[in-house]
Amino acid sequence: MPKKLILLLTLTLVLATPTQTRAAPHADVEADSATLDFPNTVTFSATLNAAAEIVDVTLEYGNEQLTCGEVIAKAFPDFQPGTSIDVSWTWDMRQSGSLPPGTTIWWRWRYVDSSGAESVSETQTVTWLDDQHDWQTVSEDMVNIHYYGNNQAFGQTMLESGIEGLRRNKEQAGMTPDVPVNIYVYPTYEDMRDAILYEPQWTGGLAYSDFSIIIMGVSGDAAFDKGTVIHELTHVLVGRNAFTCIGFIPTWLNEGLAVYSEGGPDSSMQSQLDIAIRDNTLFPIRSLGGNFSEIPEKALLSYGQSYSIVKFMLETYGQEKMDQLLTALSDAEPVDDALLRIYGADTDGLDNQWRESLGLSALTVAQATAQPTPTHVPTFIPIAGIPLAQTPTPGAIPTSSFDESTSQPSSNNPPVVLTIALICFCLVFLLIIGVVVLGFVLRRGNKGGKNG
Repeated sequence: MPKKLILLLTLTLVLATPTQTRAAPHADVEADSATLDFPNTVTFSATLNAAAEIVDVTLEYGNEQLTCGEVIAKAFPDFQPGTSIDVSWTWDMRQSGSLPPGTTIWWRWRYVDSSGAESVSETQTVTWLDDQHDWQTVSEDMVNIHYYGNNQAFGQTMLESGIEGLRRNKEQAGMTPDVPVNIYVYPTYEDMRDAILYEPQWTGGLAYSDFSIIIMGVSGDAAFDKGTVIHELTHVLVGRNAFTCIGFIPTWLNEGLAVYSEGGPDSSMQSQLDIAIRDNTLFPIRSLGGNFSEIPEKALLSYGQSYSIVKFMLETYGQEKMDQLLTALSDAEPVDDALLRIYGADTDGLDNQWRESLGLSALTVAQATAQPTPTHVPTFIPIAGIPLAQTPTPGAIPTSSFDESTSQPSSNNPPVVLTIALICFCLVFLLIIGVVVLGFVLRRGNKGGKNG
């Protein structure tokens, strides 16, 4: 056998042989637990033991969700060095932001003793959910319904709605779940809002596609509640089927698919849409790529218009092209490029096609060039509608060209204290002048009297 070939085979065997890695010794951990104060905090605690004095402790923790890479958070609890130490650390959701109910939280302890030996505890998990209620669960075909405060027939009805939502989304847009979808149904909207932090108070349902979790309140209207399940389920499927780390999914597409899958807009949305078509006051599609308007009438029109756009795309071009579009967005292809390649028109071209289908003329106004900010968590309007005093989404961006950052009054006015000081100075100055003038007049008067 030629020497070069022998050398090549030897090198290949060396490279193919797995290297031995030194694993950290198994940790001696007692009372390893997580205590929940839902929805505010979770406290991790344990007793760590080692042969030598423990000099360094790190808590590694995180939650299970769809991400672009492994995410490990680290905390460094205070402790007194020793061979057996008690440690604890509290994760405060009021500072970091709330996790959705039903999230799986994991944690482990990593510590080093004075000899340099490192130990790692087994990974533990806990479900982030309040345990004050008697949660019931019914499951079928990648849908898990969790509920309390209602009977078994209610749970089965919600489950059937979830199954119907999967069927519609598969047929209409080719979307299927990659993991089970967990839907937490609260008996009232108030109960749902008490389970989360920093969310709009008008919210009737929330979809967390990264976690494959939905939370919703019950309105008492069975048809509306079924629609809520399908609406939010669609958001989860869109978020996972078009998941991207460097691109974004236009809100009009996300909300349009959700309203379409639930069977169409409600009367308030349809009314706003009909008025806008009649008066030719529809929003440009490009302006609906980010957060919807904070004005109730505009928000309702945004939902209704998004539905109409998606309906036009599905009924004109079919399900297969919608599936291709979601795949393209998942691959971080720019929206305009994806639309142009799949539908033969960019956002403005699609806008004109859709308007033509409604009997309206093409757009004539100049379009904004800035890319809109994507909606992080799509929301659903409760049956009572959007209160006039509330904003539809946190940090909402109006769909018009109005810019709040440039419309605020100027803040260059002098401070109040300085203004008062200047006024006082002027008054004193005027008083001094008055005294001088008065003295001058009296003095002349005295002289005139003597002369007389």
